[in-house]
Amino acid sequence: MDDATRRALRRRAREGELANPYRNVYARREYWSSLTPVDRMLHVARALTMLHPQWVFAGLAAASAHGLDHAWSLHNGRLSIAVSASYHGKESRQPLDHVYMPTVEAVSAAGLRVTTVPRTLVDCGLRYPFEYALALFDSALRNGCVTRDEVLAVCDGLIVDCGMVLRLLHYADARSENGGESLIRGIAIMHGFVVPELQVSLVDPANPRATCRVDFLWRLHDGRIIVLEYDGMAKYSDTEMTGGRTVRQTVYAEREREAALRRAGVTTILRVDYDEAVHVQPVVDKLLKASVPMVDSRWTGATARR
Repeated sequence: MDDATRRALRRRAREGELANPYRNVYARREYWSSLTPVDRMLHVARALTMLHPQWVFAGLAAASAHGLDHAWSLHNGRLSIAVSASYHGKESRQPLDHVYMPTVEAVSAAGLRVTTVPRTLVDCGLRYPFEYALALFDSALRNGCVTRDEVLAVCDGLIVDCGMVLRLLHYADARSENGGESLIRGIAIMHGFVVPELQVSLVDPANPRATCRVDFLWRLHDGRIIVLEYDGMAKYSDTEMTGGRTVRQTVYAEREREAALRRAGVTTILRVDYDEAVHVQPVVDKLLKASVPMVDSRWTGATARR
């Protein structure tokens, strides 16, 4: 890119015609605004690959390329690249982090050179809070692109404390269907609540052929059953999720579903949306109010206490 072209692009960016998310990386403003944070990161990474074909992306960029679920709020405009322990290059002034490793093993994903799934999980597990990193581990297991032993093998080759990664492996569950459910479960675990059963199917005694599958379920010693349902934002607007039904029809179906759950023995039904999960305390308050049991240790499956 010659100097005249650079000046022209900078001028168009100042005038608002172009977005300039990274040095020497530009996109049409309207198009850029239509992208999700994940797609924005991948676009920038692909553009940088053209300038630096030797780069191997790590961390959240690698997780995005591998298609691992995670909260969009983790994206802050920074990128990570893997560099070997012998790297002596100049530190960049750009929002670029270096992840040092003895040897850099690269694989191809989404048109990029990135770290392997096991290494990506370890890097993200060491960097992000437990409740947010859990979604990455859940989705990797759900997609069948990694095994627990492969992640452990990466940890064995490091000289850093991988305790948090081990905790994530302990609680990771392929039955979690999306990042929102993983976040809610992570919050519950971090605040000392008993780990719920996931994706449990309950039979409606009024119609034995009909079953209701719930996101989270707790069975208490006194016979009570607590259910928590995650209400995704698309639940009432995405035609694929609603089956083409109107909002009124969808709400009516939810009421019928709740009635069936109560006939199946459920005593308490909680609902949590993504905004509540992001703010954490609303989720904790609902679990406490419903008397969801807690454990004696936050990192072990100890006997529940009231």
